[in-house]
Amino acid sequence: MNAYLHAGDPDVLPLDEVVLDGLQFGGKRNYGYGTTTLKDTQVVDLEGLDYSRLEDGEAFILDLVTPFVLRSEYPKADNVDVPWWWSVDDEAQLRHRLEKVIEVGDVYELETVDHGVVVGYDGDRPVETAMSGLTRIGIHPKYGFGELQVKPVNPDETNVKKQIEKPKSVH
Repeated sequence: MNAYLHAGDPDVLPLDEVVLDGLQFGGKRNYGYGTTTLKDTQVVDLEGLDYSRLEDGEAFILDLVTPFVLRSEYPKADNVDVPWWWSVDDEAQLRHRLEKVIEVGDVYELETVDHGVVVGYDGDRPVETAMSGLTRIGIHPKYGFGELQVKPVNPDETNVKKQIEKPKSVH
C-alpha cells in the first residue's frame, strides 16, 4: 500500500516512523487484521522538482490517476462540472463511475470520471496544474480522489488525438 501525505506546514513532515508503524486498516482492524509495517518513507519537495519538460512543452494531455469526483451526496460538498481546462468535446464521452465514501457508518454516493481517462489540456499553467494534480484536486481529495498527471505531447494534432482515449461512458 502507498500513502501520500501533504502538509501546509513544512515542519509537520516527515512523520516519526513510530507514528506510522503498526497502523491497522479495514473493517476488522479492531480484531487484529490489517496491521501494517512501515517499509520506507520519502519526502519530496514539489517546488524542487525539474519541470523543464512541461515548461518546454507546446501541447499536453491529462491522465487521471484516481477518479475525479463530479457529484457527491456528502454534506456540504460542492458538486462540480468537468474543469474548463480539460479538453473534452462531450462529457458523455468520458468514462463515468459510481463510488462510495463511508464515514462513521454513513454511506455517501459519488459520481466520478473514472481513473485511466486521458483528455487534452486546454489550460495555460501546466507546471502549476501538475503540482496540484500530485496533491489531488476537486471534491474529496482527502479520500484519494482527483490525482492527475500532466504529460507533454507532440503538438502535431494527429499525434495528440492518438494519445487521447475517449472511452465509452459506463454508468
